[in-house]
Amino acid sequence: MKNLKNLIRISILPLAACVYLGVDLLSEDPKLISNSKQITFVGPKSGEGYFSADGKKMVFQSEREPNNPFYQMFILDLESGKVQRLSPGTGKTTCGWVHPNMQKVMWSSTHLDKQIPAKVKEEYALRANPVKGRYSWSFDEYFDIFESDLEGKKTKRLTKEMGYDAEGSYSPDGKYIAFASNRIAYDHKLTPDEEKKFKQDPSHFMEIYIMKADGTDVKRLTTSPGYDGGPFFSADGKKITWRRFSESGASAEIFTMDVDGKNQKQITRLNSMSWAPFFHPSGDYIIFNTTVGGYSNFELFIVDSEGLKEPKRVTFAEGFDGLATFSPDAKKITWSHKNEKGESQIYIGDWDDAKARKLLGLPEAKPALKGQLTDLASQIREEDAKSIVSYLASEEFKGRYTGSEEEKIYTLKIADLFKSWGLVPANGKDFIQTFEFVSGVVAGEKNKAEFKGRFEQGLKLGDDYQLISYSKTGAFTAAPVVFAGFGIKAPAHSEFAGFDSYKDLDVKGKWVVILDEAPKPSKKEFSKHTYLLSFSRLQHKITVAKNAGAFGVILVEEGKDKNKVSELKFAGSLSDSQLPIVKISVGVFEKLIKNTSDNKDLATYDQVKSTYDTYDSVKGFNLTSQYFTANIDLLSKKSVGRNVIAKLESAKALKTKAVLIGAHGDHLGLGLAGSSLATNKDKDKIHYGADDNASGVAGVLELANYYSQAAQRKELKRPLYFAVWSGEEIGVLGSHHYVNQFKKLNDVFVAGLNMDMIGRLRDSLNIQGVGSAEGFRALAESATVKTGVPLNLTSDPYLPTDSMSIYLAGVPSISFFTGAHSEYHTPNDKPETINYKGLNDTIKVVQYFADAIAMNDKDVLKYEKVESDQGKRLEGRSFRIFLGTIPDYTQEGVKGVRITGVAKNSPAEKAGLVNGDIITEFDQTKIENIYDYVYTLQSVKPDVKTKIMVLRNGKPEALDITPTLKD
Repeated sequence: MKNLKNLIRISILPLAACVYLGVDLLSEDPKLISNSKQITFVGPKSGEGYFSADGKKMVFQSEREPNNPFYQMFILDLESGKVQRLSPGTGKTTCGWVHPNMQKVMWSSTHLDKQIPAKVKEEYALRANPVKGRYSWSFDEYFDIFESDLEGKKTKRLTKEMGYDAEGSYSPDGKYIAFASNRIAYDHKLTPDEEKKFKQDPSHFMEIYIMKADGTDVKRLTTSPGYDGGPFFSADGKKITWRRFSESGASAEIFTMDVDGKNQKQITRLNSMSWAPFFHPSGDYIIFNTTVGGYSNFELFIVDSEGLKEPKRVTFAEGFDGLATFSPDAKKITWSHKNEKGESQIYIGDWDDAKARKLLGLPEAKPALKGQLTDLASQIREEDAKSIVSYLASEEFKGRYTGSEEEKIYTLKIADLFKSWGLVPANGKDFIQTFEFVSGVVAGEKNKAEFKGRFEQGLKLGDDYQLISYSKTGAFTAAPVVFAGFGIKAPAHSEFAGFDSYKDLDVKGKWVVILDEAPKPSKKEFSKHTYLLSFSRLQHKITVAKNAGAFGVILVEEGKDKNKVSELKFAGSLSDSQLPIVKISVGVFEKLIKNTSDNKDLATYDQVKSTYDTYDSVKGFNLTSQYFTANIDLLSKKSVGRNVIAKLESAKALKTKAVLIGAHGDHLGLGLAGSSLATNKDKDKIHYGADDNASGVAGVLELANYYSQAAQRKELKRPLYFAVWSGEEIGVLGSHHYVNQFKKLNDVFVAGLNMDMIGRLRDSLNIQGVGSAEGFRALAESATVKTGVPLNLTSDPYLPTDSMSIYLAGVPSISFFTGAHSEYHTPNDKPETINYKGLNDTIKVVQYFADAIAMNDKDVLKYEKVESDQGKRLEGRSFRIFLGTIPDYTQEGVKGVRITGVAKNSPAEKAGLVNGDIITEFDQTKIENIYDYVYTLQSVKPDVKTKIMVLRNGKPEALDITPTLKD
């Protein structure tokens, strides 16, 4: 059969009829539609094809039911080609629309009319008459609006008033229905003049209404004499477009209005029959059909949404072309074409938005983000995972930093996807769960720093000196200054004599000047260098200085420009110090030692470095008659992180514990704060986070879409929760916040499946934390056989990812991980580095675990409290001492270190520490923040009993604890 592409040609009209009210009918076909094809063939008539919100289905009406001449409602799966009837098969049916949640569909029908048999007989008689009358639509007073599921079951009547109720469409959020009705002709006694008009034309009393999606709270929006009908919402849900007939019914024009009926505006002025308007998804223009070229030739036209431009012709075929709609992604168009025999069918084609805009004189559309996630298939596919990763790891999202504007955009997109697949918010009415956190600091207006004494200079903030984000704030009077080399204290061990920058140096009550990082001798010894690096973090150095009695710390920063310091950077919310801290430029440091050092061999920075770049402890020195004073003014900045959490249920899964499938969506942004491993040349660049963790989010979305399909959903015996966490990179903040909403998380969930960095599958897939429950290993054994993916299992559930939040709340939890790589936490973690086949295979392994747990109402897992792998991850990777405490990295405003739990059989558990304890002192060292704690872990003696002080429920307790060495 010929498709429409072969039918299109320019109509030849008399010259006198070339121009109608500014519309050029002889314009050359702009070819806005390409690759067109007919998609319905059964029955003499099909029409009004409307896409579902995900673009994968189309509801349409068709005369194809045996023994029924009238339209019935059908739904077409655009991927499989399967057609399902929705309406009962009897009576008249029209105007279908799929709800955005993809779980139900609306249509209008007269199937409750008891006169159906007579009307069917009458219709067949009319059609058998060789003399045909002009086509006219039936405004049957028994038309009501109904809803059903996508199989035509669970039918529910939404309108019950006498009169024609039809031409309905859902709002984009699914909360409202706009429809047309002539019910006003039935709700009161008509005047003789009204009764005459009604008999001549029942549509004269048609008006636009809006109601809630359940049929309640009906409100009338139009009051103009004549037929108002065919309302459709704009994609943003703010506008409605419809057709308004003149009072005589001789012409119709296109109008728009706000959804509350205000700001009604006429868009076309063609003095012809213009109707069936539909917004382009951008909202910038409207497509409609009109008889401006003559009643025998309806054609499609487009016009800008403000009605300021000249309408432009779209189709050029003989016969009727109308009732056009766009796919949600704006790439496709569907419309009805009726040939000269009166047979009408639905066509689909590709739409050229760029050409349409140019034709209308509209600006170019804003460039789309990579992969709009509108074409995701119902099956788990490699190309879909690639689309998701490319979308999230694009330049537009600038590294997805927690609390950023970019996070707002992608989380809303994910929420929209969840909604379109029929998932519901897991908590309350919103898919988005927000939480507040300290995200940065800025310099206040009261900052001042000055050297006094032998060397006197007021320092300029941002050039000569800079603040440290975790400095103590306030006014600090002049105090003496002392130089303490690198400011490191590292205890001795069997292969190293130890290192002490403070040996024989009195720093009490003084500002301590220290060098950055660790010694770098010309002859580097790897083991010694690595050991000292673990003690060289500035936070650790500050704790050492505080314990030595220092008044404050002045760091000498070695940068590209010796006369300028770097910008103020935020180092996290746990770093509250009890010392004032600043950093100065190398240039200022050289002026300082030149004027105050009694050792003339140490007059330059290079001389100082060469002297102290050694693995042997070199004594520091006093800076004679030198003082420093400062006023430090820092203001904290708070931001809001956004989790996205959705729930999927089936009839079999209402009262059982759920499975939580999650992954974090945040990353490092530009790497300005947090744990960037970028080299100097790559600092401040976008950290794309393709593997970490766009790959994991791809897994969550692919599985959510897959399980939302009817075939999988009906098999679920447990609810599924899908979560995209925020704040993982700065301390698992999002998952921790979510867990804290529950009194007992294990009353709600039976298992957690986490995906973090699953895009680099090589030899095997790591499944971490299988020791968190008896049963995980057995599932893994079956999974590797079923999927063919080699697995590597580790027991320890104390992981630096969101699965630990779930496990610590008493729920078995595992994390899927394909391994570390050199691009980790650098700007080079880009979409092109992902192994997409491996990612797809990994997602199918996760699917296997989800199937085994969620399609089984029996408990296949039993929670186990696990001994940690001797603290490799608990207190930190570089610590030599193991206690088994699990710090709460989300704490704010806590003096001390709060813990969220302890490892099984650990020194902490044996000592009696419990979840919620705040450690305030350890081994006679005051603990005010995590870095004080780190210091003691690196300096305390193993296998020697000592004291640990905690605050428990506001009361101090002293406990005996015996630290052990890590294996």
